[in-house]
Amino acid sequence: METVTFVEHLMVFVLTRQEANIYQCMLEVGKVTGYEVAKLTGISRSNAYNSLTNMTETGDAYMVEAGTTRKYVQIPLTTFYKEHIGRINKP
Repeated sequence: METVTFVEHLMVFVLTRQEANIYQCMLEVGKVTGYEVAKLTGISRSNAYNSLTNMTETGDAYMVEAGTTRKYVQIPLTTFYKEHIGRINKP
């Protein structure tokens, strides 16, 4: 039997693989900068920032100011599931 990873579960909810990896990273680490996400996930910085921008635009994450640094935080997992469950059932 094939094991499905957490990232693959998140991808069912219309996230790209990179966005799903970033979401998981934020769940594990908490507030992160784009640089930290890139370093922790192995995603290039430009792709990490593009994914974070997409995630903030779709409401899957939000940006917080930490002094002069911009950090990103995921929405709570329960909120994520509630907001995305309708997308799966639509044709």
